[in-house]
Amino acid sequence: MVFAMRLSLALVLPLLAPLALAADAPPRAAAPPPSPELAAKCQALLDTWKARFDEEKMNYLVAPPFVIAGNGTAEEVRQYRDRTILAAAKCLQKQFFKKQPTEPVLILLFEREGGYKRLAKKWFDDDDVPYYGFFRHNNVMLMNVGTGTGTLVHELTHALIKPDFPDVPSWFNEGLASLYEQCSLAIDDTIWGHENWRLPALQKAIAAKTLRPLEQLIRDDEFYKAENVGLNYAQARYLMYYLQEKKLLRAYYEGFRDNAKDDPTGIDTLKKLVGPASLAEFEMQWREWVMTLKFRSR
Repeated sequence: MVFAMRLSLALVLPLLAPLALAADAPPRAAAPPPSPELAAKCQALLDTWKARFDEEKMNYLVAPPFVIAGNGTAEEVRQYRDRTILAAAKCLQKQFFKKQPTEPVLILLFEREGGYKRLAKKWFDDDDVPYYGFFRHNNVMLMNVGTGTGTLVHELTHALIKPDFPDVPSWFNEGLASLYEQCSLAIDDTIWGHENWRLPALQKAIAAKTLRPLEQLIRDDEFYKAENVGLNYAQARYLMYYLQEKKLLRAYYEGFRDNAKDDPTGIDTLKKLVGPASLAEFEMQWREWVMTLKFRSR
């Protein structure tokens, strides 16, 4: 199945030939089932929220590590659980993450912008929320799923990377999460990102020679700075996409995570991964490849 701004049918895209020197290992074994302790924590979390959900006539269920509630029908909430949340989480855990969440993740799904904004203010005193949704570091996701499920998978990636790579820098965290804003889930429980709406701005910047080098993006600790943030998301996303297509993404993630103490930005791990080519040579190939891509809304 494909996750974009809407949940669609399955899609298979051809992959580019991998670099000769390295390739991802086979996906790791399936994650173990949630512990009884985590299940108990999830039920306790639901108990603390149940009165508020009932007041708003929301449907809810527990699927450890997730507590899911939505103002859609009970069937719609079950579909979000089965077709998006659990399906994508299974793929992400299998491909990338060694550590599983040990604390519940509360996922609140709203079918329209009005309910999303109203309850973000009522429950969290937040009156300046992103249009699509967000994940907060107290393990709460609020989503305007009326816009589609692509952002749901994006924010889910944040929730799952948190216990596995707690010191992940913003550029990589957002790059990996953004990769799955438009994605497909394969029958072998793998997840694949595809071109999305962030592509045209990136191609325009490359053509105009205004895109800063990858090393500057990676070393910059102000990822969300207003003048760069839009292109930062696009540049980080399409670096992840390129590594995915070259079958290097999992190897990069694991090498970066395991050596983050000595390489907190990930730049040295990337240079080692693409060697013996220099980073400049790698980036030249990446930029040329980006300019061949085309995004067609699905």
